[in-house]
Amino acid sequence: MFAGTAYGIALNDGAQLSALDPAFHEKPYGQPPRAPVLYVKSGPGIVRGGAAIAVPQGADGLVLGATIALQRTVTGFGAARLALDLAVPHQSFFRPAIAELGRDGLLAVGDAGVVPAALDDLEIVTTVNGAEVHRWNLSRLHRDVRTAIADVTAYMSLLPGDMLLAGVAGDAPIGRAGDRIEIAANGLAGLTVTLGAAEGGRP
Repeated sequence: MFAGTAYGIALNDGAQLSALDPAFHEKPYGQPPRAPVLYVKSGPGIVRGGAAIAVPQGADGLVLGATIALQRTVTGFGAARLALDLAVPHQSFFRPAIAELGRDGLLAVGDAGVVPAALDDLEIVTTVNGAEVHRWNLSRLHRDVRTAIADVTAYMSLLPGDMLLAGVAGDAPIGRAGDRIEIAANGLAGLTVTLGAAEGGRP
């Protein structure tokens, strides 16, 4: 159990943001987002690597948002972890539903380590049941990690123990009940979870 809170940044994949640009100029958006679009995952709902995570009832699967979490320490953002930011698949980003992005138990984090020196060029690889299904590089971020930290902390305070999730790839794969998920990146401890049967029934 984590005492802090995790804040995720939606729409921080530059390619995804560009693809959605026409939709942003229509209702209800009117224009692209100018500030980071945040959602919250509370500390008690964050799990560690090795956990079995239940696919919510009614969902066919979960978006496997492999990313990096920068953790606030007393002196700054001095620690980093691999994170698997899971979400119920969704299309709209207008006031994202808690059930899609913020449900308890849908964030897994690996062991903390030092922030990689080549953070802006970090490549994160996702495998499902031993087969690579996705890899992406943090150079795709619309706001790089340090810019995201500066933009978020300009209007809100993150406390020691809190984490900022850098963002997930717009083309992140879908995992389903029974899958074993592993994510890896150079310089950080790997992270493994399994997806279990849907709550209250079969997958």
